[in-house]
Order: sequence, then C-alpha cells, then structure tokens
Amino acid sequence: MVVSTRCKCRHSEQLLVPCLAFAALASSLLQGAMAQTTYSTATQQLQRLQDPNVIITNINGTVVVYSPLTGNEIPQGLATDGSGSGFSLPALLWIAFSFTVGVPLMLAGFRGWRLSTGAAIGLSVAVTSWSVFVNTLDNVGISDITLTALVLVLFCLGFLFGLLEVGRMAGLLQLGIQGGLAIGIRIVLLRRLLLVPEPAAFFVNWLLIAFCGLTGAVLVIWKQRAGLLLGSASIGTFFCALGIDLAVNQQSGMSRGLRYLIDRNRYHIVDTTSNGYIPPTSTLVMIALSIALTPAFAYAQHKLFKGPFCPVYDDDIESLHASNEFPADEEPKLSGEETRTSPPDTPPVSALSHLMPLLKDGCPTPAATEKVQATEGNAFTNGSQRSS
Repeated sequence: MVVSTRCKCRHSEQLLVPCLAFAALASSLLQGAMAQTTYSTATQQLQRLQDPNVIITNINGTVVVYSPLTGNEIPQGLATDGSGSGFSLPALLWIAFSFTVGVPLMLAGFRGWRLSTGAAIGLSVAVTSWSVFVNTLDNVGISDITLTALVLVLFCLGFLFGLLEVGRMAGLLQLGIQGGLAIGIRIVLLRRLLLVPEPAAFFVNWLLIAFCGLTGAVLVIWKQRAGLLLGSASIGTFFCALGIDLAVNQQSGMSRGLRYLIDRNRYHIVDTTSNGYIPPTSTLVMIALSIALTPAFAYAQHKLFKGPFCPVYDDDIESLHASNEFPADEEPKLSGEETRTSPPDTPPVSALSHLMPLLKDGCPTPAATEKVQATEGNAFTNGSQRSS
C-alpha cells in the first residue's frame, strides 16, 4: 500500500508541471486576444469615423495615428478651432458676437430689412470659412485669436455685401436657409455624441440639417413673410442660446458640439474621439428652450410689425407667384386705354389697380409710381374734355 501511494504522488507531480505550463500559456494567449480585440475595436471605430486614418496604442498608452496610404504618422493637434479657453479673448469675442447678431434678429429681425439680409449673408460667409479653416489646417494650425479675427472680418465683408441692392435677393434666401440650418443643428445637438451617434451613420445628422435648411429656403419662396419671420427668429434664438451657453459652460457645451459636428480634420482625430460631445444638462435645456421659443418670437414680430419686410422696393420673390397675371408677351397697359372701354359716366379706372397683384407685400418702385400718376392725370384730363 505504501508503494502504491508513492507511485500516485509521483504521478501527480509529473502531471502538475504540464498543467501549470498549460494554464500559463492559456492565460498569455487570452491576454493577447483581449489586447488584440481592444486594438481592433479602436481601429475599426477610427476607420469608421474618418477613413483612411488608423489608430494604434503603444505600450505606454500613447495614441498614434498613421495613414495606411503612406505609412507615415499623422501628427495630432488640439481641436480648439478658434474657441479659446475659459474666458480668454477669443471666447469673449464669440460671446459678444453671438449676442450682437442674435438679439436684434430675435426681437426685430423682420424690421431689420437690409441689416437682416446683411447679417444672413455675413453668417453664411463666416460659417463656411470657419468650416474650411478647421478642416484644412494642419496639427500646428493658427492661434485661436487669429482664426477668430479672420472669421469675423469675413463676416463683416459678407454683411457689407448684404447691405447693397445686389445682395438683397440673396439675403432674403439666406435668412430662410440659415434659419432652417439653425433649427437642424440644434436638433442634432440635443443628444450626446449627436442625434445619430453611430460613426457609420454620421452623415444622417447632416442629411437632417440639410433638409431643414432646404425647408427654410422653400418657405421663403412659397410664403415669404412666414419664412422671413421664422428665419430671423430661429437665427436669433440660436445665437442667443450660444452666447448664454458660452458664458455658463464655456467650451464644453454648444461650442464643443459644433466643433464635434463640423471638425472632421484628420489632424484632430484623437481629440475628437477621446473628448467627443457630452453636453451638460444646462446646455440641453438651453437648446430645447431656444427651439421652443422660436415660433413665439416669430409670432411676436408678426404682430408687432404689420408692414412688409422691404419698405421701399417691391417684393421680388413673392411677385413670382403673380407673374402669370399678364401673358409673357404682353405688358400691363399704362397709357390710359383702359378708360376708353369704360362707360362715359363711369370714373376712369386707375392703372394702379392693375399693378396691385404684382406688389402684394411689397411697395411700388418710384418709377412705377411716376408712371401711374402720369396715367391718372391723362385719364382725368380726357374725362373732363368729354364732359365739356
């Protein structure tokens, strides 16, 4: 019995060594598989976010981005995009800019006339130029104050263009487009990591924003007064909410959301993926409140300002609907011929009544007014001669 026990112990000792070796090998393989899975997941997320970048984490935990096309490392920079930090000078400039543009458009954008069209074109130029800058600069980039100054200067140039007669029609359309875009962007920013957070479906966010912008443009053409009222109020509430959020949450609220939405620069990919967009509750409340107040401010302007948007010129966009009042090859007669077809005892019909369908919400041009006055004078002269 003793011999048998010793044999079993020796046999157990011989099996213990291979078992420990197998356990150590399995553990190392499992750790390697887990590390490979983590690496693959991070790589796939980055590839879905912005192809063709590849992310690699080395032993020290440093994130390095390579280009699979060239094999070269892509140096990374901070995605501040001119926003500054805290209450630095660029941040204060953006706060002042937001209230300067937002408050007048929110309260009296429909009465602003050329100031409103100038602001709409200026915003279009500023947003476009800022998007181009933040997506084309390298990892070194330019300072926040320089980028902010460039964008504000371009806004001023667009604003001056909108003040001119040549920019009036473009400004009317831009009020509707920018108002729709402001609604769409706020809807997208109502959720952390945007409305559609999946990187593979990131384009859906922009489809929604583009649809809102197109709807705003169509509304201006179809129902100009309603389109301009909603567009002015939407832009105004957007920038007022942005200004308040910048003062309360600095760069972690709407500012971060706008940069996460627009900045797809490959030199900022690490900052974009690591920080993301996680807005505080106060930001979400301000965004939702600004959307809800947009129709209210639009209706308030509608009740307060009864006159047309343009106090001098006829409403060119809305007059498109009345262009079929006369055939394309005929013009309304302004020579007093209408008075000959009326009975002798009937007062002559003023030619201004034939122009009213073309004027609608607008006002007659000085040249048209002079023609009407001359026609009325001739008509009454002919009437007096018949009576004598």
